Amino acid sequence: MYPAERKLFFSKDGVVDQKQFVTDLAALRRRLQGAGSICNLFQDRYQFALGIVAGLLNRQAIILPPSLAPEAIRSSIADAPAPFILSDNPDHDALAARLPSEYGQSEQVESWDYAASLQDNPTEIRVYSSGSTKQPKCNVKTWKMLRGGAAITDKIIQDLDAQPTEVGLLGTTPHGHMYGLEATIFATLGFGHATYRDTIFYPADLEAAIEVARACGISKLVLITSPAHLRFLEAAILAAPEIICVLSATAPFPQTLAQKLAARENLKVMEIYGSTETGSMALRQTAFEEAWSLSAGFELKKAQATCLATAPHLPDPIALEDEIEQHPDGRFTLLGRAGDMVSVRGKRSQLAALNAILSEVAEISDGVFLHAKRGESDALAIAVVPHPGSSLSEAQIRSLVRRHLLLHLDAAFVPKKLLFLSEISRSATGKITHATTVDLLKKAGMLN
Repeated sequence: MYPAERKLFFSKDGVVDQKQFVTDLAALRRRLQGAGSICNLFQDRYQFALGIVAGLLNRQAIILPPSLAPEAIRSSIADAPAPFILSDNPDHDALAARLPSEYGQSEQVESWDYAASLQDNPTEIRVYSSGSTKQPKCNVKTWKMLRGGAAITDKIIQDLDAQPTEVGLLGTTPHGHMYGLEATIFATLGFGHATYRDTIFYPADLEAAIEVARACGISKLVLITSPAHLRFLEAAILAAPEIICVLSATAPFPQTLAQKLAARENLKVMEIYGSTETGSMALRQTAFEEAWSLSAGFELKKAQATCLATAPHLPDPIALEDEIEQHPDGRFTLLGRAGDMVSVRGKRSQLAALNAILSEVAEISDGVFLHAKRGESDALAIAVVPHPGSSLSEAQIRSLVRRHLLLHLDAAFVPKKLLFLSEISRSATGKITHATTVDLLKKAGMLN
């Protein structure tokens, strides 16, 4: 149970403490009477968290669509009973009954331990996978499962040279997806760590968030982010001594970038491994180690051609989609997904490894390897996005990309075909959806 003055969320409008949270929670629960289920689209993390807890306490299933696209929302609520949409966007009125974040005056209520009453609450929280390898898949979670995954974030914070009450969390990743949901929302709801309410995307957003934290009495910050965001936030992070930890997930963290960040004084750089199915389950300091250490009570067991992950907060064992190598000390190394194996002229590599090396090319702002199975020897191409305003010609960029790849890869994995684009469409977590991959393969002439 947190004390009434415990800081839970902060923004330019000040701090929200436990007392304010339970007061607003009581008001929202009353406004949600009559809803059969809740589609939570609030972009403000405080409002979003209120929606999560209110729905759970009211025993109303909570739906977190894979994206904010109207069709994605419509599909996710298609079979939901009497859905209410929590949103401040009037465009959502066409999809279902909408409830905006207008709390008004509320009666003061005594602080009470909502977390204890939720530990065994069976109400569903429906979280969708990113759809990077197939169509987004609905995964049913509960309070216990999501709090269990957030235990990794709590462990990282506990191991920092700081008192947890002086630490704030800044998130660049969407809180409606698994990583952001656990590492920001449930790190706050389940463990009492203060989270910044607003969206961070550009370096100026990060700088503004640091100023807000300082004004709210929060002196040390953990940045919850991803490689897709780190590429353009790097300079701002290195210039901000308030950031004492960078936590990355959703895609492989390039080791060279991790090493560059970790070289800054008093900056710990961590990476989380997990999935929508398992939640956060392992961590490592990418700058210094390749192997992962299990956390949050997870164990791995070999089962025929796969590996099963178990944890006290998960109801059933979950088969990992990645191939792993287990070590005697309990750690493991990722070998990649079977479907991501690239075989060219008898040589083998992983698509993730190729993309990690491509991401280090300084002359492009984004890039991805395109891969098509071709019998005994697969076909490869590369899509790249030059930096806006770059004075380099396509021929010069092509030469620089090939030179960099040949320094780190066998020539078999350096394709001649480079596709130049103005942008590569990515999800809010920085992933490329299956539909986008198919479109890029068609543009590269690798699919009919």
